[in-house]
Amino acid sequence: MNQYFKIKNYTSHFKRLIFKFLSRFIRIWENNFLINYGNRNLKLLPIFIFGAPITGSTILYQMITNRLDVQYIDNIACNFHRNIFFGMWLSNKLFKNRPHNSSISSFGNTSASGLRTPSECGFFWYRWLPTDRHFIDFNDFSKKTAEEIRQEITAVINYFNKPIIFKNLNAGQRLRLIQACFPEAKFIFIKRNPYFTAQDILESKRKLGLKDEDYWSVKPKNILKLKTMKWPEQIVKQVYYLERQIVRDQKLFPVDNFLELEYVDLENQQLVFENIKKFIGASDKEEGRELSIIINEHETLNKNDISLLKKEIQALDWDSYED
Repeated sequence: MNQYFKIKNYTSHFKRLIFKFLSRFIRIWENNFLINYGNRNLKLLPIFIFGAPITGSTILYQMITNRLDVQYIDNIACNFHRNIFFGMWLSNKLFKNRPHNSSISSFGNTSASGLRTPSECGFFWYRWLPTDRHFIDFNDFSKKTAEEIRQEITAVINYFNKPIIFKNLNAGQRLRLIQACFPEAKFIFIKRNPYFTAQDILESKRKLGLKDEDYWSVKPKNILKLKTMKWPEQIVKQVYYLERQIVRDQKLFPVDNFLELEYVDLENQQLVFENIKKFIGASDKEEGRELSIIINEHETLNKNDISLLKKEIQALDWDSYED
């Protein structure tokens, strides 16, 4: 088994080196498009999906990209995250506008379900941002960084003449950067009953072989403090502070640029779809269909764990997010 993982890691490392080597040559081809399309006014808007972990963001992303005529980074394009314009151009040549018809993911990772399925593609953002923290303040990026990000995404939008949608939970902690890049951007903020979010974070840790006290997934501004807490408080406050940052920073944008959804809303997929379609301003995708979505909100932990989590939840203000 150890030999298997060694071979797998070696293969992944070798593949990354190949794409890194090819990147410099692809950039020569890509530059004309970035200049010609990336320096024009935006035709349409970028849309970002985010929230706390395990709140339904991935299935929402899959639903939207399967049914609406939008651009998104799929798994083949993500391989070219250093040349995202080329990656999305290549994807379009291979797949045209076909739906991916997949609702499969593992902790947000869709790589096992095919090259056409939508990817979170954190590698794209890590070209400019640190990998050891997720909150980005106004003084954590340069004007050049904001200009480069805007140019690359604008080129994709203008060339394909479609809105582009990103699902990246870390983006909820980067609204200050996004405001500098795209003050006109739109956002879909998905929330869930905090108990079930916390329960699923705990169960995700256990499935991954982590200790309950180990920190997992998106890191809010106060990550160092959270790491010192016992697991019930840490998990609940992870969700709380991630959402609080989003609520506070959404004031940087027009009110109408935010659409808030609840996880349980996805049970009525058609109604949610129509609301999102109107919000994004995108048309239907030919052959796109509804995906299978199962909403399962049940307590699965033992009574002691349930009690510990609910005690921490009840101690916080989930309406105004004020301490």
